[in-house]
Amino acid sequence: MDSTEYSRLKNLADTGIKDHTRAREAYEALYPVWMQGNLPARLNNSFAWVIYYHIRHEQATMPSQEMRKALAAYLSLDNERPSRLHSRILLMATRLKARDSEFKFAKFLDMWGMDNLTEEDWQQDRREGKEGAVTFISVAEHAIRLYAKELHDARTRDIHPAFEPLLIRAIKQYPTQSLYKYYLARLYAATGRKAMAIKAYKKLALISGQSYIWSDLASLLTDPAQRQAALCKALLLQRDVNKSGRLHLGLAQLLIKQERYPEAACELRQYRDIYTRNGWHLSDFYQRLRHSVPADTRPVQDNRALYQSSLSVLDDFMYSDLPEVHLTLTTEFKDKRGRMSARLVTEQGKALFIPASRLLHGSDGNRIQHYMARISGLEDRPKVVTLRAME
Repeated sequence: MDSTEYSRLKNLADTGIKDHTRAREAYEALYPVWMQGNLPARLNNSFAWVIYYHIRHEQATMPSQEMRKALAAYLSLDNERPSRLHSRILLMATRLKARDSEFKFAKFLDMWGMDNLTEEDWQQDRREGKEGAVTFISVAEHAIRLYAKELHDARTRDIHPAFEPLLIRAIKQYPTQSLYKYYLARLYAATGRKAMAIKAYKKLALISGQSYIWSDLASLLTDPAQRQAALCKALLLQRDVNKSGRLHLGLAQLLIKQERYPEAACELRQYRDIYTRNGWHLSDFYQRLRHSVPADTRPVQDNRALYQSSLSVLDDFMYSDLPEVHLTLTTEFKDKRGRMSARLVTEQGKALFIPASRLLHGSDGNRIQHYMARISGLEDRPKVVTLRAME
């Protein structure tokens, strides 16, 4: 490339960087030169900025395919990473994924380089709105969520090794956010680390009331009673009936193995009703289970009593890792809602409160005063999860 052509391209690039309305003009001049492999290394950084401003200025109307080509061109350039520009390009990629579900964001992030995230990329944005301050997630969080969702939807185990330390950093950065702990539990399961996955899900279950935590945990358990209890817990917590179909099938399978056909038929009926109502295809697995139930079986009306009775096996399984703490009953009182509550204290004087109905009675009919309890979140948000009379 002669000096005249170089100067022309350099001037176009400089103009497009200063005046974003002319970024397309600069991009269309530089792109074919890059495609032919004739772009001087001295113009790499300028072309990278031109790509960014071209995308940013026209992102609302730019066809997805064109934006993909521009991002691919950027990734091929040998420019500074990490950098302010590199972070801005990542932001553009997250926006593309938001409107183009076919864009392979996980592949993009792998090539972008997860280790290129800067401290600034982890900073959340807090803005004042009409109803007060609103906090927006950071660029790093946005990237992690898109990456995790894409991998999960694809049911792939081809996970970049840098993603795990990225999740661990996110957990440390946002300790009150359980979502990244969930992604880590899912990652353990996807990569065959079953024991670690179960342990992670157990911890999540102590701090989250989400049905999917128990559903995922059930899929990892081999003990039939524990698996049944986890499915029952998931069903009790699931507020969206339309999302409970697979849970009903999983529970029906376990009940059929126990030859509890009326209860199994109830679960199959609920699955069928959900899918029929929504016009969804009844799975082959459902058909196989249906044929495993005797034709003359009359389904029970409701399995909620079964759900509740199954939960007792979870106590030892879920809370065995928590140390038992000595509690002493001090007072019983009516709370602000008029319900009877009880105040118990640890040996260190820390007070905990539970419904008075959970207190136990001795053989003489009097209230038990001393208990051994397992407590989750003892130092943060303590919750009494198991309670037994002190021997």
